[in-house]
Amino acid sequence: MKHNNQQISGEYIQLVEIMRKLRSPDGCSWDRKQTMAGLADNVIEEANEVVEAIKSGDSLHICEELGDLLMMVVFQTQIAAEEGKFDMADVARGICSKLINRHPHVFGEHENAIDPDKVVEMWGEIKKQEKLDRSRLSNRMREAMKFPSALSGAEKVQSEAASIGFDFANARTALAKIHEEALEIEKAMSECNPEEIEEELGDLLFSVLNVSRLSNVSAEKSLRKATAKFVERFAQIEPLVEADGGFAGKSLEELDRYWDKIKLQK
Repeated sequence: MKHNNQQISGEYIQLVEIMRKLRSPDGCSWDRKQTMAGLADNVIEEANEVVEAIKSGDSLHICEELGDLLMMVVFQTQIAAEEGKFDMADVARGICSKLINRHPHVFGEHENAIDPDKVVEMWGEIKKQEKLDRSRLSNRMREAMKFPSALSGAEKVQSEAASIGFDFANARTALAKIHEEALEIEKAMSECNPEEIEEELGDLLFSVLNVSRLSNVSAEKSLRKATAKFVERFAQIEPLVEADGGFAGKSLEELDRYWDKIKLQK
């Protein structure tokens, strides 16, 4: 069968877009409420159905079941992307890197024509090194820094550190670090040092994440809720301001009065 890379790419992208649509606010209520953990058994079920289809030897059935399994991969990845952990590009990049790394006789300088037994032996050594690399916390932290969401990446880094006891005792003790970092920002601002301000702001955000993590609260979700609340309130003051001549020429104090008026209605 001749491969049409453009067609393969187009169909695959459509699958990703369909799943994104199903998970969107105007998508499917059932799909939206699913979680990665909640779908774990579905992944196993679909994989088992692929195995049964292969045993049947029915090509059309195999094709269908592989599609169902691929859908579960896209489903799980879409949820992870929404949480800022990784997306489909990361999944594909990871497996491509692994395949290239495990086939130096094809993609590297090793002899290409080695026998299958030698390949299996070589894989064993490569897997040992991969397992060692994954076991190092610093390497796991570096991988987390590649997350699309800086918030989720930082939370993962903190969790890795916490796994060996390098962590605050509780959220309250972590809260004290926020006050400390806020003072550092104030100092950097008084010195008009942009680089220092940037660094201290990063430290403050990292400290806030410690508090949210130790409080078992999703920082990503909290920030989205806060942003949505701001947008909703702004949408309510906008017509009030427009009825009074618009935003132009109004001071911050005047705009704050509209804001406070909306807040009192809640």
